[in-house]
Amino acid sequence: MTREITFEAAPDLKRIYATALVTGRGAAGPLPDARAVRRGVRVDVENLVDYARVCGFTVGATLPLSYPHMLAFPLQMALMSERDFPLGLTGALHLQNVISATRPIAVEETLDFTVWAENLRSHRRGQQADVVSEASVDGDVVWRGVSTYLSKGTEHPDAEPSEPPSLEPLKNVATGPMWRLGEGTGRRYARVSGDWNPIHVHALTARPLGFPTAIAHGMYSYARVVAALGTALPDAGLTSRVWFRKPVRLPSTVRLRSAFGPDRVLSVLAGVKGDIEHAVVEHTW
Repeated sequence: MTREITFEAAPDLKRIYATALVTGRGAAGPLPDARAVRRGVRVDVENLVDYARVCGFTVGATLPLSYPHMLAFPLQMALMSERDFPLGLTGALHLQNVISATRPIAVEETLDFTVWAENLRSHRRGQQADVVSEASVDGDVVWRGVSTYLSKGTEHPDAEPSEPPSLEPLKNVATGPMWRLGEGTGRRYARVSGDWNPIHVHALTARPLGFPTAIAHGMYSYARVVAALGTALPDAGLTSRVWFRKPVRLPSTVRLRSAFGPDRVLSVLAGVKGDIEHAVVEHTW
């Protein structure tokens, strides 16, 4: 029987991360048959404005495509911090994210969120699982996100990889917006998202976890791409998929290149010299 974990407010991510650092890795076994639920969520308009400013969105009557993920993320972390969850939260890597938008979500709408995990499977560097988040309005799902997380461990060299699409359409795209991401980028995003994961906050907190510098939040980099594409993306019937390739070390300068088709946009966020791919983003409709 599915266990429902209900939250009246957003779980405290600072507490979750602190606890995870003490308790260590996840438990052995299958994914728990549990769902994290938070109902009656209203958008904090001031937070929305701050999020838009940090990520480059224009504030309008509807939510940015990536904003519901930020509301669902604390539920994801709460679920993954449960004692019977098989992936260790500390050091978990966000590999991919897929967002499906059924229709635009008005800022004033009330949302119900449900989060669960599925599809535990091998990865060449450990184990991975999908954490699914759904946002509903009056019982109808209007937004769905699937976040794939990796917990490093026993290697499985024969595990089938999930590769991004061919970047051939970007072959002749030479220019695009360039962004300088300062050392404090992770802290700026953490203030609006609540995601104070130590690997994003400061080099001193990132080094004990294996990173020489702080790295940008993956969903921040992804949101910058979505915001830059703007009106090139439709409001409904959109599927947005990102493959996180190499972390963006802070500070860093990155460049976005995009190729546009009648029902598809393919983008790559790379180092300014083009030698390091940080994220590949595909939008289809």
